[in-house]
Amino acid sequence: MTQTAACSLLLLLALNTSLFAQADGIKTKTTYAKAYGETKNPVAVDPGKDLPRYPAVEPKDAIATWQVKKGFKLQLAANEPQVRDPIAICFDENGRMFVCEMNDYSEMRDVTPHLGRISMLEDKDGDGHYETSQIFADDLPWPTGLVWANGGLYVGATPDIWRFEDKDGDGKAEVREKVFTGFGTGLKILNVQGLMNSFQWGQDNRIHVLAGGGNRGVITCMKRPDDKGVELGGKDFWFDPITLEFGLEGGGAQYGMSFDNYGRKFACSNSDHLQYWVYDDKYANRNPYYSMPPARQSIAVDGGAAEVFRLSPDEPWRIIRTRWRIAGVVKGAVEGGGRVSGYFTGATGTTIYRGDAYGPDFVNNSFTGDAGGQLVHRKIIKPSADGISLIGERPADEHGFEFAASKDTWVRVVNFANAPDGCLHICDMYREVIEHPWSIPDEIKKHIDLNSGNDRGRIYRIVPDKGAERIGQKVAMGKMSTEELVQTLGHPNGWHRDTAQRLLFERKDKAAVPMLEKVLGGDNALAKLHALGALKGMRALSESSLVRCLNDGDRQVVERALGEVTEASEEVATTLNVLVEKWNAPRVLMAIARVASEQPVGVKQGARFSGNDRAEDMVWKCLVKTDAHPLVLGAALNGSHRMAALWSSFERAATEKPGWVGAFASLLRAEAARPGSEKWAGGLLDTLVKEKLMKDSWPILFKALDEGLKASGSNLQRADKAMILKSVMEEAAKKVVNPEVKESDRLKELQLLTLQSSSESLDILIHCLDAKQPAVIQAAAIRMLAQNSNPQVTKSLITSWPGYGPKAKEAALEALLAREDRALALLESGTVKPTEFSASQVQALLKHKSPKVAAAAKTALASVIPPSREEVTAKFKPAITAKGDAKKGQLQYMARCVACHRAGTMGLQVGPDLITVKTKGREALLTAILEPHKEVASQFIAYTVNTKDGQTLAGIITNDTASSMSIKMMGGIEKTLQRSEIKGSSSTGQSLMPEGLETGMSVADMADLLSFIEGQ
Repeated sequence: MTQTAACSLLLLLALNTSLFAQADGIKTKTTYAKAYGETKNPVAVDPGKDLPRYPAVEPKDAIATWQVKKGFKLQLAANEPQVRDPIAICFDENGRMFVCEMNDYSEMRDVTPHLGRISMLEDKDGDGHYETSQIFADDLPWPTGLVWANGGLYVGATPDIWRFEDKDGDGKAEVREKVFTGFGTGLKILNVQGLMNSFQWGQDNRIHVLAGGGNRGVITCMKRPDDKGVELGGKDFWFDPITLEFGLEGGGAQYGMSFDNYGRKFACSNSDHLQYWVYDDKYANRNPYYSMPPARQSIAVDGGAAEVFRLSPDEPWRIIRTRWRIAGVVKGAVEGGGRVSGYFTGATGTTIYRGDAYGPDFVNNSFTGDAGGQLVHRKIIKPSADGISLIGERPADEHGFEFAASKDTWVRVVNFANAPDGCLHICDMYREVIEHPWSIPDEIKKHIDLNSGNDRGRIYRIVPDKGAERIGQKVAMGKMSTEELVQTLGHPNGWHRDTAQRLLFERKDKAAVPMLEKVLGGDNALAKLHALGALKGMRALSESSLVRCLNDGDRQVVERALGEVTEASEEVATTLNVLVEKWNAPRVLMAIARVASEQPVGVKQGARFSGNDRAEDMVWKCLVKTDAHPLVLGAALNGSHRMAALWSSFERAATEKPGWVGAFASLLRAEAARPGSEKWAGGLLDTLVKEKLMKDSWPILFKALDEGLKASGSNLQRADKAMILKSVMEEAAKKVVNPEVKESDRLKELQLLTLQSSSESLDILIHCLDAKQPAVIQAAAIRMLAQNSNPQVTKSLITSWPGYGPKAKEAALEALLAREDRALALLESGTVKPTEFSASQVQALLKHKSPKVAAAAKTALASVIPPSREEVTAKFKPAITAKGDAKKGQLQYMARCVACHRAGTMGLQVGPDLITVKTKGREALLTAILEPHKEVASQFIAYTVNTKDGQTLAGIITNDTASSMSIKMMGGIEKTLQRSEIKGSSSTGQSLMPEGLETGMSVADMADLLSFIEGQ
């Protein structure tokens, strides 16, 4: 096609787009200027000179552009014109390949009829190349995922999930049904790189969908109108392909999700290429009075934005954009110090290899593409040191290069799929430009054809040099008998096992039940996992089969079987008692603790769990064997079964092992949060105080008990009906003001005083603000007074300022700025010099939600309001080329960055670990320091949370569930709030890192800091 013809076509499409834009009410477009800021100075591009184009490589020459790990090669399984813009593929039970073709990427969604489509490919001559193609379904806006199930194809095209079926066998779907809708409808603008994707069949007989990370919208089922819609809220989605029952599960990743052989879930995001859900999110909210640690973890040993090794050259337009960003002509972070490669920025399609063509060393390895880097990255998945989670490591023989990489800049590795032939297939969208359309400066974008390549696409097959025997072989699992399907559950290829289980689930042939039960007595662990799933899907999982699996010798089988235990019978309970003695594997013990914590008390006459201590005894053994691992403890406390009977056991363990004090506190907090806890809390206090048990730990334990009681609507003072704490508080008051008592002991007594709201305790805490008191006592008293809303506290915190030491001043500012009334009083008092406020505090006050506070800040802090970012950037620009001293830079790090960024063993991790940003280059690092709000990854966006008791907390949200929210603040302090405590939350979309951190630095200081970061 000539350039003139191409331009004419684009004009027609653009006109068509304008006519039909936003027909479904979803906004999808914006400009670079709106997303990042207007261009500073007029700029122009000579497309002929500045934007030379790398030519596309024809399919016959494509393989030669790749370098692949020794022992492997690539084959073209399909290419244009049979396939275009492939971003996801799946296979039906007869081996036909269905390809999701996103021809409307990246700004053509509103063209009608929609350009997105599904093609069906077949390899009829058996040579391994899919030479036959036809359109199965079309007119789809931005289709991003698909899966074959229940005789049809489910396709995600935001905001809908469709079902297509070909009833007459002509290869084109005449049945077109919208089954779910609502995805993305809760967003102000739809992000083309943040849509639902990765439709995966699970061993639980459900289709699982990665929602796209941060997606919003109320999801409803068109076929189940009586079912209430659910707010997606950043979660992932699942549905039953037969009944269309649906729900939510743990989410948060962006594009690319799969399961391994054991049903464990993995995914990726642009700058975090390997994530793992350490437990099923359905277990997170069983107990509304307890919050589990987050399930999703970043597990790559070398960091989410790990170093990668690209072979292809940089695109000319990207070089210009980088130059403009360095010069400050356009806004935006400078990539890689002028490089666009070196680390993950576009991680996509993370898939776990489950085939049988490569050998056991590759099974359950992860494969991730980088859409902008023309590469395939591999990780070996291993158990973590604690035996609970997993880690991903680069293979020892792949250091310095990738498993596969191409020199062709058009290659766009966006996804993978396990195939019937036992090989991993690669989806290469093959586009000249893959960059997000909002991220290309408008002055460049008008010269670039974002649709160049939408008539191209490749699907590669990774093949061992020795070949793979099933390539090109016909697949006809749809014709298999029930007996043959059951036998196939033991197939070495994961695709065959999944397909066999799915077909058994769909057929529900009761004749399969005895055959499946026989599989459970065999020696193939993977077959047993699928047989378990098939029996459950047929509602035929008997207690005897479950017990057989619980007694299995394979850890994965036992763990899966434990997941099927609900209310345990006599036989199951007896088996669990045996298991807890037999197993030391932490994950099995975590599962046992979870099961035990869910068992009802006294429900079944004579049942093993009808007593008051059977479940607790089992849980205790699990905790002892794992040394009270947080996730095992969480599994135990997150159930409906009370664990109060374990108090004495926890007390003994905490006395012997200080590390158990926190576990004991967690137990007290969880149990005290339950309704009616006030009745027994007083008795517990009486025992602890009268017998002086764990006296050194009273502040921690009493505080935990108080927090739990408050969650239940009471507090420690109300529970202490016998006034047991009176003598404790009197003794504490004496020690706190006694200068002869050791500071460490005085601090413990101070903590006790905060548990009592009497005027006497308040007076003592205020007395501790005196200039004669040690700085640590002042600071501790301030932090405790901060929880009290009494106006007297505000006045005392301000008037005592001149006598504070440095640590006390830091604590006082934090306390005073946490409440609107105190912040206003502080600013109006003039007691604190403007220079004594940190950069982040200045920014927070200037942008305060209260107009009164913001106005007072503009007046009181006028002398320290940071200059414009343009001025600051110009001042520090010489630091980019200046030679810095890393040792001196460490001092700058300790003074300015240590509270939020980890560097090796130093610092606290609130923002990104410095090892993950060191490869960005000095220009990008400088921009990130001086202009932290330019580009903020979603996991580091700052939120402001207002509590019902008047506190204002600012930080990043680390866990957000139906019952609670955890927020991590500067300094690494993490606070978990119950939903009932939260008044509201908001965000400006900016980073927690403030502007103005450069205050007081010279250019040489900045050069030192940059050198220190680069040296991590």
